[in-house]
Amino acid sequence: MTNHKIELALAFLKSQPDSAAAILEQQPVDEVAEFLKDVPYTSAALVLSKMLPQYAAKVCKNLDQAVSASFFSEMEVSLVAAIMRHSDNDQNMKIFDHLPERTKIACKLLLNYAEGTVGAWMVANISMLPDDCTAEEALSRLASEHAAANSEVVYVVDRERKIQGQVNVVDLLRTAPSTPITRIMIENCAAISGRTALVSANNHTVWARQDTVAIINRKNQMVGILRHADLRKGLEDISSKITKSSGSDPLTGIFEVYGRSLLALFSTISEAASANRP
Repeated sequence: MTNHKIELALAFLKSQPDSAAAILEQQPVDEVAEFLKDVPYTSAALVLSKMLPQYAAKVCKNLDQAVSASFFSEMEVSLVAAIMRHSDNDQNMKIFDHLPERTKIACKLLLNYAEGTVGAWMVANISMLPDDCTAEEALSRLASEHAAANSEVVYVVDRERKIQGQVNVVDLLRTAPSTPITRIMIENCAAISGRTALVSANNHTVWARQDTVAIINRKNQMVGILRHADLRKGLEDISSKITKSSGSDPLTGIFEVYGRSLLALFSTISEAASANRP
């Protein structure tokens, strides 16, 4: 096979990860694992993230733990946790040894929540602001942190991490630097327990006015946020089943014709990588 065809296969992974995942899910797990470890890990992680978590977990079981960790480092923590729920504890502990500390802590927090609850799908690595800071201090804190984005809203908590309100970043920029954060924030914002079922959370009125909601633990302390997009992912995950088509390719249109050819191209990448190994 030519380099052009290999480049074509890699381009397909990057531009059509959903379709690539659908094709690969129909193949033997050990062959998929062998293929993914030989492509750039950013591309492999993208395709792995589009697979059903239970299938992705089977793939990772056939990979070295360090390789799985390199893929997970490119993925959202909520999805990493969803995949790990389908793996045994020993496997997960070995992968944790290779993950960045922040990812490891956030992932363990999500795994403490039962599957099907909002806590299992929340974003744990978020920015929070103390209620005793000023607008200037708040902006400085946000600029120095590397937490996941809360869209345009940041939550304000007291020293016990109990929610006092929420503030819009735009309002912080427009406010005098010395203004106390409590004078800018909106009080009485919505919050959901991390142990709330996804099905129940889906009916919450908060989604009519915003795309994220604060998540609290049993002590009413803030532990993360739930994005509506992640809520939908969670609902899809708990209702999904791996199904194999009988007699037809998993794709329609052009991919019905192209799908089998891509499998050959995928194999070529692994063959080329093997040939180049010392």
